[in-house]
Amino acid sequence: MSRRFTDQFAPAYLTLASIIQGVALGALVQRVEATYADFDAVDWALTAITFLVILDVWHEYLMMVLAYVWIPTLVDSIVPFAFLAAELFMAHFVFHDLRHWLLAAGVCSLVGVGAAGAKVLQARTLMEENRELHRVLAPQNRVRGLLAVVLAVLTLAAWAFYDRLRLEESALVVALVVLSAVSVLIASSVPYLNRILLFAQEHRAA
Repeated sequence: MSRRFTDQFAPAYLTLASIIQGVALGALVQRVEATYADFDAVDWALTAITFLVILDVWHEYLMMVLAYVWIPTLVDSIVPFAFLAAELFMAHFVFHDLRHWLLAAGVCSLVGVGAAGAKVLQARTLMEENRELHRVLAPQNRVRGLLAVVLAVLTLAAWAFYDRLRLEESALVVALVVLSAVSVLIASSVPYLNRILLFAQEHRAA
């Protein structure tokens, strides 16, 4: 039974992630299609960031199932739908609502931090075969986890102090800062995935 569960982990999780991210992308497309005639530069920037977040979440799932395997728990069922809820709000608020978009983006980042923590816990405790790779990836996991925390703090702080800091007057700057932070987080996945592939090649040769 354990072997059957672990064999189904990758295809089941990738299928679920693909469906959920497809729903989020569809919601974004519908929102843009309905309102793009009145878009300004900030709206387009938020649309680009939301699209990158949807792409990044799917890519994170791809890397996870390439690197690890475990028997899914209730947390593994909750996290994808939590991502979906946050992404749907992000898609809705891309049009003329930076403040609430920042809140949705912050919640999405917090879900990502929680998902990373759950992954670490699973890799450490449930499957012996995960532990060596987890040890190799530990430095990059810490860096990427810190980037996710910084993004969550940045967006939630901007939302909380939106009026006090008069961020509406510099909305484009705020959007570009968040875009830069998301881009750095996505870029960090390149060496991370390369390390996973190198680990696989080394162990196949051995």
